[in-house]
Amino acid sequence: MITPTSDSARVLGQIARGEVRAGAEGAREIAARHEAAYGSAFTSPDVLDGEARFTGYDRPLPLSGWHYTELAPDHYGHIFMQIGGWLPEGWPSADTPGGTARMEHARLHGRSVPRELNVQVEVKGYGGPRRFMKIQWRKDGAA
Repeated sequence: MITPTSDSARVLGQIARGEVRAGAEGAREIAARHEAAYGSAFTSPDVLDGEARFTGYDRPLPLSGWHYTELAPDHYGHIFMQIGGWLPEGWPSADTPGGTARMEHARLHGRSVPRELNVQVEVKGYGGPRRFMKIQWRKDGAA
C-alpha cells in the first residue's frame, strides 16, 4: 500500500532538492533573473512622483515609487483597489492620515483615479527613515 505524502512534506522536499527557491536568497536570485530578462520595465525609478490629497490636511502627500493595483477578490468577492507609495524622508506623522480617511483625489502620472472616496490608510516603517503608505478602497465605491 502506498501512503500519500502530505503537501508540506512534498514542498519541503522540493526546497531541499533545490527544485523550488525559498527565502531571501531565492527571492534575490529570482529578482536578478527578472531584471536580466525584462530590464526595469516593471520597476518605477523613472515614474514621476504621485500625490494624494485628504480632507482635513493642508497639503497633498507626495508618493514616490508608487503603484496602483487591483487586488484579488476577498472572501466575500469584493474587489479592492490600492495605491501604495513611499512618503518622503522625514514626512511628519501629524500630516499623515491613518485608518479611515476621505481621499479628495490622487494624481498618478498616466492613471485615472476616482475622486472623493472613503479609504483605508495604513502607513508602515521598514527600519529606515522613509515610510510606506497604502491606500485602499472597494472598487464598486461601497463603504
